[in-house]
Parts: sequence; structure tokens; C-alpha cells
Amino acid sequence: MPQQMAVVITLRKATSLACTTVSLLLKSRTMATTTQESAENGEPSTELPTEKVRMMIDACSGGNLSVVQQLAAENPLYICQQDFETGYSPLMGAAKVGNLELCKELLDKGAPWNAVDRQGKCAGNYAMDGEHWELANYLVEWGTRAELVLGEMQRSQRKAGINIIPVAPTQDAEYQSSTKPDYLKHQLRYNKDGTALLDEDEDAVMMEWERPIMKAHASIMMEAPGKRVMNVGFGMGIIDSILQEYSPNLHIIIEAHPDVYKRMLTEKWDQKPNVKIFHGKWQDVIPELIREKVEVDAIFYDTYGEHAFDMEDFHLAMSHILSKPLGIYSFFNGLAPDNLFFHSVACQVIKLQLGNIGFDSEFLQCQIQVNENKVWDGIRRKYWHGRDVYYLPRITWNQEFLGRKTKANNSEEHVDVQMGENISKRQRR
Repeated sequence: MPQQMAVVITLRKATSLACTTVSLLLKSRTMATTTQESAENGEPSTELPTEKVRMMIDACSGGNLSVVQQLAAENPLYICQQDFETGYSPLMGAAKVGNLELCKELLDKGAPWNAVDRQGKCAGNYAMDGEHWELANYLVEWGTRAELVLGEMQRSQRKAGINIIPVAPTQDAEYQSSTKPDYLKHQLRYNKDGTALLDEDEDAVMMEWERPIMKAHASIMMEAPGKRVMNVGFGMGIIDSILQEYSPNLHIIIEAHPDVYKRMLTEKWDQKPNVKIFHGKWQDVIPELIREKVEVDAIFYDTYGEHAFDMEDFHLAMSHILSKPLGIYSFFNGLAPDNLFFHSVACQVIKLQLGNIGFDSEFLQCQIQVNENKVWDGIRRKYWHGRDVYYLPRITWNQEFLGRKTKANNSEEHVDVQMGENISKRQRR
């Protein structure tokens, strides 16, 4: 990815951010009318004239502010509309020509930052295509703020028991959510040549082509033999096989699916050197590890079918068992798989969330080639879309954060000693 962008990208299967969900819903059928169903249902029509929708788009593309302001004053909905045939929007028109000020005005007045056209491109994609990097980064920042706000709203809904997984607008697999709450009930199968692990929907849980990526993850996490490592999500055992090559002193594997666990036992993973298997959900296992004061030097996360909130919860949990100050965390970077710009937003969201709990995040470029003609045979839905660069996350403790925490702990300890308390028996956060 060009260096001018402030953030980098990701892909894949298990976790889906809200921006992807919203964009997919918009992709199916965004039109120059606010709804077509209203007329079909006998409700008053709110259709906007197609010619004026296109006039607004043309004005934004040409920077004709007077026409933009005139149409917006006539009906603010013109700012939000997309051409029915192309899906092109006013924000896309302004972004394509790099008009930062107009994009700011459109966003402030309600233009959807993540609407996509019939080619699957959003305003951010057009800004990037034109190398308008200041604008592209502004759109990333806007999208990130929107995602964080939406995330808080959805988290509140989730706590209230409201279903936040959207219903796909079509039967097309590419539009369906990758979150699968019933995944552990699926009967899994390994394909004939052993190159893929599939669920009941014929979606891939893991595939052999990931091996070079897993080697790269292992290399940045282990660096030398004798470390303590934890992997969450065994799948086909690719990264765990590679981790074994580093002769870890402790190798924890958490695997929730009974079919995968059964295969692990068949392959005698429970007898491998220093391996400790936990069969269960990480949500149940990690609290127990915390209570037992287990500590590891490296952690890898690659679950399947979970929501973005599960990943966010995992980050908070793993922060209690990752060693300080040199512990390293990484994950399969699979957020928002089908759009370069949404990758950027997803990475920035993760970076900010991890920063809030004391971590620094960097994304390392790795070259990857996937045979697009053959690798997806028999797979219902792709989770890699032909790019030759994988952005590998390397997450480490922020030393300034650790310094502040150490200072705070020392101050607390001083007060406790003055009060004559036995702090050695107290559990610290």
C-alpha cells in the first residue's frame, strides 16, 4: 500500500466490523429514492427526481458549490442519494477529484461515508485511486470515529439482548455476515486433499495457503527458542506446527470445536513437548488462566465465526496474561475482507482500541501469492480477494503506559505499607 496512507490493511474470515456490514447492506440496492417500498405499501412516495440527483453528483464532481447548496437547501436528502444505475454518490464525486473541503461539508450534512457503488467502491477508494492522501486519511479518521460510536451503540444493544447481526439483503454468500453464533454446532470436515477445513455452509475455517503467513506470524512472535506461547484457534494446526519448531517452554492451545479437538487427539497433540490443550471457548478458559496467574510471552488469535466485540473482549482478557514488558501479540488480520479502504478503517479501529489498554500496534508488509484459479474450488465464500500484500499485526506493550502503571503501583504499595497491610497477598490488576 502507498506510504502516504496513515493506516494499513487487513482481510478475512472470522470477525466483521460494523462498517463492512453497513456497506454490504448499501451495496445491494442503494437508489435515487429514499425507498421504493413505501409506494408499494401504499405509503406516500418520497421519490426524488433522478435528474436532480445526478445534478447534485455532477455539481460535487465539478466543485459547483452554488448548485450543491441550492439542491441541499431544496431537500437535504440529495446529499445522501446515489445514482440508481451506477451507485455513484455526491461524496464519491467530490472524493474522486480530491475536494477535501466539499467532502467535509457533505459529511457534516449526513453523506454516508461507507456507501458503495455498483463496483463496490466507496468515497475513500476514489480518494486513494486519485492519490488524494490528505483526503483519504481524513475519510479514514471520519470512518473510524463513526465505527467507534456505532460500536458503542451496538455493544449497549448487545448487553440488552438485542440481536445485532444483520439479515443479509440477498442470498449471495458475499453479502452474508461472517459471524456464526452456532459455529460450535456445525459438523466440520477436512477436504480430500487436506488443504481446507470447512463448516456446514462450505465456508473455509482454515486453508493450507495460509501457511506462509503463519510462518511470518510465528517468526515475529517467537524470535528465539524457549518462549511461552498461547494460540487461540487450532483449526488445521498450521501455526501450532510452526510454533513447535521453536521449542517453546510452554505451548498452550485453546480450541473450542469438538471436531477439531478430536482430530488434535488423533494426531497426538496432547503428547507433544510442552503442549497443554484446553478444550473450550477462550471466554471460559482465559479467566481460569488468569486466576492461576499463567503468563506467556507470545499470543496468537485466530478464531472463527466470532463478532468484532468478541475480539475486543479477547484483547482485554489477553492483556492480563501477556508478559511485560516484552510480550508480543498478533492475530490473523482478517477484518473487512473485500475493500481496501475499509481495511484501513478496520485497522485504525483496532489500533485505537488496543492503544486504550496499553498497546502499540504496527502492521508489517508481507508478500503473498494465492492461486486464484484453483484455491477456492469447493469454497462457498472467499476470504482473500487477490491482493499480494498481507499486513501482519505486531502488537507490543507501550513502554510509557507500563511506566505510568508501575509508578501508580509503587505509589499504591507505599500507601499500603504505611497502613501496615500485607500487600503480598493482595491481588493486583
